[in-house]
Parts: sequence; C-alpha cells; structure tokens
Amino acid sequence: MVLDRRRAHLLSIIQQSNSPIPTKELVRKMGVSQRTIYYDLHHINHWLEEQHLDQIENIRGKGLYLPGNTRAEVEVHHQEGYDGWQYQLSKQERELLIKATILLEEQDASMDRFMELTGMSRGTVAETLKSIKEELDRNELELHYKPGSGYVLEGAEDSKRRMLSDVLSIVLSHKELVNVRNEILRMIQLGDEGTDQGKKESVKTLLYEAENELGLTLTDEMVEILSLQIFIMLKRNQLRKFFAVDPEEKSVLQQTEIYQAAVHITKKLEEMWEVEIPDDEVCFITMNLLGSKVHHDDFSRYAESELIGLQQVVSRMISDFQTYACVIFDDRRGLEKNLISHIKPTYYRLKYGVKIGNELSESIQENYQDLFHLTKRVMLHLEYYVGQPIPDEEVAYITLHFGGWLTKEKKQVETKYKAIIVCENGIGTSNMLKAQLENLITGLEVIGTLSMREFRKKDYNVDVIFSTNFIKPKGIPVIHVPAILSTTEKEYVFQRMNELFRSESRRKDLPEQVLEVVERHATVYGREELKKELSELLKTKSPQTKELRKPMLNELLTEKTIQLKDRAVDWEESIRIAAQPLIELDSIRADYVEAMIENVKELGPYIVIAPRIAIPHARPEAGVERLGMSLLRLKKPVYFSSQPKHQAQLIIVLAAIDNQTHLKALAQLTELLSNEENVDRLISAEDSASMMELIDRYVTA
Repeated sequence: MVLDRRRAHLLSIIQQSNSPIPTKELVRKMGVSQRTIYYDLHHINHWLEEQHLDQIENIRGKGLYLPGNTRAEVEVHHQEGYDGWQYQLSKQERELLIKATILLEEQDASMDRFMELTGMSRGTVAETLKSIKEELDRNELELHYKPGSGYVLEGAEDSKRRMLSDVLSIVLSHKELVNVRNEILRMIQLGDEGTDQGKKESVKTLLYEAENELGLTLTDEMVEILSLQIFIMLKRNQLRKFFAVDPEEKSVLQQTEIYQAAVHITKKLEEMWEVEIPDDEVCFITMNLLGSKVHHDDFSRYAESELIGLQQVVSRMISDFQTYACVIFDDRRGLEKNLISHIKPTYYRLKYGVKIGNELSESIQENYQDLFHLTKRVMLHLEYYVGQPIPDEEVAYITLHFGGWLTKEKKQVETKYKAIIVCENGIGTSNMLKAQLENLITGLEVIGTLSMREFRKKDYNVDVIFSTNFIKPKGIPVIHVPAILSTTEKEYVFQRMNELFRSESRRKDLPEQVLEVVERHATVYGREELKKELSELLKTKSPQTKELRKPMLNELLTEKTIQLKDRAVDWEESIRIAAQPLIELDSIRADYVEAMIENVKELGPYIVIAPRIAIPHARPEAGVERLGMSLLRLKKPVYFSSQPKHQAQLIIVLAAIDNQTHLKALAQLTELLSNEENVDRLISAEDSASMMELIDRYVTA
C-alpha cells in the first residue's frame, strides 16, 4: 500500500509540526470533515506499519504527533515530492470501479479501460472480473466479451439499476471511498461539470419539495443518493434503456401517496430537460422514495391500507422482544410509532431490491452483541411478511431502535444541560446516540435530533451541540462524536463535558472536597499522604459517569443458583422453588416471587418462551435488590396452561435491575437454549457441575 496525495499532505502537516497538533486544526487545514481525518489517519498508520515505522501518536488532550525516528524517515519521502505517493486501490475499490464502468459506460467497458481506471495489471483486472461475473450471474445478468466492442452486459434493466443502487449506497455511505466515489460521480455526469452541478441542485430542490408535500424529512445522504438515481435514470433513458414494472405492481405503487410526489418530480424534470419520462420510470422514482431513510415521517398522511400490515409486524416484534429480553416498554405506543418509521422503508427496500449502505453495521454488532442477537430473533415477523431473509445491515439499524428505547427509563434527574444532536444516519441511530449521551452524562437532556439541513434553518437555545458531522462552533460549543460511541469515545465526551461545564465546586480539588467531608466526622492523621492516595484513586473517576457493566451468564447462573428436582406440585410452586436461591442471596425479596406469580395469572403464560422453557420475571420495583438469575430443572414438567406448548421443565427466574444490565447474560442464555440438544442435556443432567460446564461454553466476552 502507498499513499495518495491527500493523505501524504496530511502526514506532511503532522510531520512538520514540532508539537502535537489538534484534530480540529487538521480539519481546518485540510478542508475535510473530522471523520475523513480519522479515516485518513487509519490508512496512514497502516502505511507506516508496512514501512516498519512508528505510527502517529494521539496524545490525550493535546493532539497528534509523529515520533522522532518516523519524522526523519518521512522527511526523505517528503523531499522527493508527492509524485511517488500514488494510491493503490483495494480489492473492494477495484470491483466498485469496474462494476460502475460496466453498468454506466457500456461502450467503454474494455480491458484497457479497466486497467487505466484501476492502475492494475491485466492479470489483476482479469481476476477481479471473474469475481464480478459471479455477482452479475446471481443478479441474472450476463457479461461477455465482444471482439471490437469490449465487454457487453445483457439482462433486465431493473437488475442493472439494482446493482447500480448497491454501488452508490456503498460509495456514499463509506466516507473512506472518496477516490472511487469521485470517479463514479464523473461517470454519472449528463453534461459538463458546471451545468451538471446546476442540474443536480435543481433535482435536490425537487426532492425538498416532495419532502414538504409528504410530511417527511429524508436524511441528507438519501437526498444525495436519490438525486444520483434520477441522474442515472435520465442517462439510461438517453441510451434508450428503460425500467419496466409488472402491471400489477404498478397498480399497487400508483395507490401510494408517494407516487403522486414522484409524478410531480418527473413533470418538473420533463420541463427542465425537455424529455419525456415513461410512467414505469415514475414507478422507479416511487420505489426509491419508498425505500429512503428518514429523520421524521408523518404517518397521519398514509392510507390505512399502506400501514396496517406493517403495524401488525411491528406490534409482534415488540411483543416478542419484551418476552425474549424480559423487559416491559413503558411507552410502547411511542416505540411502535418510532419503529414503523424505519420498518416502512426497510420493507420497501427489501420488496424492490433497493440497497442502502450501513457503515455502522459492524460497529453495532461489535458494541451491542446482546441487543443485535435479540433483535435478530424478532426479525422473523418481518421475514415472513416480506418473504425473504433480512440482511444484517437492516437488522443493525433496527437494533438501534430497540437499544435507544431500552435506555428511555424513568429518571428523576434535574436537567443541568440542554443539547441537540445533529446526525445524518436516520431515526434509529439518532435515538441510540441520544440514549447513549443521556445515560452517560447526568442531567443531560437532548431536546431534539436533527439532520444537517434542519440544523442550518434556525438557531437553537441549548448548552451544547453533539454532531456526527463537522460543525464550526458559533457561540454554542460543539462536541463531535461518531454515531456509535465506544468506551474510548465515551471517555472523550465525558472529558469534553467536564472541560466545558465544570462548576466552581467541581473546580475545587476533588480529593480536598473528600477530605473536608471526612474531617467533619473523623480525625485525620497523615493528611497529605491521604490526599495523595485519594488523588490517585480519583484521578480516573468521575462523579457523572453512569456506565453499566453487563455480567456474563456464568456469573449469574452458578452452582449456588442451580437446583435439580424431580417435580413440583404446580407452576406456582415451581416459581417459588426456583426463586429460593435468590432470596437466600438477598438478590430479591419474597414479594418479588408473588409479583411473578401474579403476572402469569394476569397476563397468561407469556413467560414460556419456548417448549420446556419458562423465564418468570417481574418489574425491578416489585422487589429486586440486585441483579440475579436462578435455574430449576424438573424431570416432570409443570403446565402454565392446558396447552402442551406451555409446559416447562427449565424454570429460569430473572431478577433484573433495569432494562439493560441483564441483556448480555440473557442473550447468551437464549443462544444456549436455541439448540434443542442443549435443552435435552440440561434436563437430563445429573448434577449442577455438568450444567455449568455446558453454560460456560456459551459465555463470550
């Protein structure tokens, strides 16, 4: 790997600085976003590692710095000029560029063109083409070589547009693909660059008008993608390549309100470009509008027939999530409204093959494994409704909706700071970021989540702005954050909040404050030594942090909390027996047991999550002292109703203290119990030690 000019320039700036340089200063000098700086730093450090040089250091509170030995080596390259710093495309970038050329420039799809475009050898391009042909084949498209003409792509126009949509979603959602993105945008141009830019802005204006008409707000990324989709449509039409829609499906699309907005857009386009746009292309725009990510949506404008099926899907998903996660959402109606805002475009994306990139997917799966696992279980309802599997990228977004709502607990905390969030990733991501921040900073109230366009429309009377995009502070401090906060990033936010809003009492030496309290109640000997030790103890602590530790399954289910018995008189007694270890460990009070029993009497056998398995639980305020879990194995099942499916032999009592802390252990438990052989082994176990051996296998950090 070698560096392109921009990254070489960034490295040069850091190399020439004699002191650590803050990231915001690099943003100013480079004229790019903070996120782009982070991506470029990752690539630069990877390059330095390949050169066996020390990587750029991030010195907390000061900025970025290049170690001495690396500075000397880099200086040699710098003196040689930037001509040698050429960017070598990754495998993904090569594939994206060649696919785009095949789909957008069919007349230029030749081996020489591919080699020129990628800077790769004939052999490397041939290997890349082999992989692309396999993908084309899966999409019922055929690529073959025609002497004198180059590569020719044959197949349905809708399949070609679908693949183009995939390419666009990837290059626009992954900021590090800037080189590939710029090249593909040049391919899409309809005329010269200046005229093209003016037309592009006109298309965006039409989309903004459609937003107002429909009562929704698209994410800025979606406005960009939709404008490019329209450009592609016009370019394809110039080549006499037209989209075709099944007549029955066309009739369905024409019944939607969004179709009328698409008609308005196409009429204006016909006037602007003096072209005639077929009705099937109006349906193409409709499909893409239906599948677009939104910040806000006014569902009162939709016909009941458009939403009733999805509302049932969402209701079932929430019911199952509550069952599997052993939680109860206080504002269920609010969650249903929030979730359908995402499920509706998800449904249409799946139905019409519209793809969106999700650069956050891996981060969500890594940082919220338990939530992702539970969400994936409830996605079956949407799978049945759509008739196809749900990609992990879509599951990840829905995970954010559930995650954001789980942290919306009733808190009696005085508001100290008001904030807004500016986020370009849609409703679910914005709400999850809001929940993360409000739970991280005591007294923080996020009064709104906005797109960049919404933010620019007016001024806001808040104490702080959190933004996933770079915003230059104008009076109100701005803290730039990623959409998903890691532990390190939470520490950074925390540090910035303390720097910005440290009160007078907070400015006072914290160990000194502790000593003053102690001295009011005791005599202190060796005051300075004690203060020094307190300083060491408290220097990494903060009174505002509210981070949760989520225990593993084998920390809750132990030999002390597992019981093996032959039978119980009935289901009520089984709950009482199963709960006894938690009473003895002071994890729950006796009234919590009665609350679990009353829940079953009132709500029915909802706690039987699968044949032979029941997880009794109640609200934390019903008598939970601390997080706990216990398991009772019965050889003879008890019945929670007259139906065979409601019998259980594994009674697992859960005592949760909130909606979150138990989720890691519960996700590990559900993974364990999803295997029928494991259920058989637990039921047939002769002792708790053998049960623990099986449990330990499903515990991962």
